[in-house]
Amino acid sequence: MVKKLKKTYDTPNTGWNEERMEREEGLMEDYGLKNKKELYKAQNKLRSFRSEARKLIAQDDEEAEQEIIDRANDLGLIKSNAGLEALLTLNITDILDRRIQSAVERKGYANSIQHARQLVVHGHIYINGKKVDAPGYLLTQEEEKNLEERLPEVEEDTEEVEETEESEEDVEDEAEAEEKNEEQEGETE
Repeated sequence: MVKKLKKTYDTPNTGWNEERMEREEGLMEDYGLKNKKELYKAQNKLRSFRSEARKLIAQDDEEAEQEIIDRANDLGLIKSNAGLEALLTLNITDILDRRIQSAVERKGYANSIQHARQLVVHGHIYINGKKVDAPGYLLTQEEEKNLEERLPEVEEDTEEVEETEESEEDVEDEAEAEEKNEEQEGETE
């Protein structure tokens, strides 16, 4: 049986809200997001962390509390000694900062956030020796330490160099031949 895929994000309930739309556009520009779907996925991730934290505060389940705190700590969202209240203070920029696209720019591998996205999508970014080509991938703290850029090496084509040398010689030969033709035509007149 094939597993049915479900949507990993929720769209806003209100259709037209100029303030929200301007805020979303600003975030999309600052973090180099391709479309609002990427923003909505990050908002959904944040929403799930916060709702789980609220449930656990009401239940007082120590083991589950430690599990969610460890998960958020691994992602670098909160410190290891923080409580569930720290999860409630998170905002969307905290999640967007953990994307591999943001980390590539932060580490200086890219000149801009759009360049960082291109490096990731084109497969030039590796984590622990494995290629990652999804710019929305959320990095753990350990993975961020092992982030590396591998650009393809530019090999000089010796054939192209030889061809340009030959073409320069051909141009010189043609110029000499034209001069001889002009001299012969000048003599015949």
